[in-house]
Amino acid sequence: MNNQVRDNFRHCMRRLAATVCVITCQHDGMRYGITATAVTSLCFDPVSILACINSSSSLLQPLLASGKYCINLLSNQHTAVSQRFSTPLSADERFSAGEWCSNAQGVPYLADAQATLFCELDQTLPYATHHIVIGQVSDCQFSEAIAPLLYQNGAYVTSAPLTTPVAG
Repeated sequence: MNNQVRDNFRHCMRRLAATVCVITCQHDGMRYGITATAVTSLCFDPVSILACINSSSSLLQPLLASGKYCINLLSNQHTAVSQRFSTPLSADERFSAGEWCSNAQGVPYLADAQATLFCELDQTLPYATHHIVIGQVSDCQFSEAIAPLLYQNGAYVTSAPLTTPVAG
């Protein structure tokens, strides 16, 4: 691939707004987590979701070993949480921002997240520098207020309803 295509691709992806997520798991008594935006629903039967995780991530091997994890969709009040999980900090430092709880299986989740999806690992597919991780959703919950933290053009943004009617 030439550099021009790579540069153009980067600029194209900066125009793709994505909900900021923190993916978490627990393995051998230790909590792990990373910030991610490459997360999307996969299908409703079975209820499943996929995430793309860098192969060198501190989360990947513990997630593969435990097989259980949570995808926390952040609200627009969670910029500090996102920043902590996207920098090289210890687990204690990462989990010091936000109100973290654990479910019955020990999987950490953000209590006031926009939404939480508890997953059981179904399949993984290595691809270049990343792993595509497919999980079946075993439980999920959401906040009534819809105010996701979005990432677009290298910055945190929020969504707002359009003020003009959309032609349909």
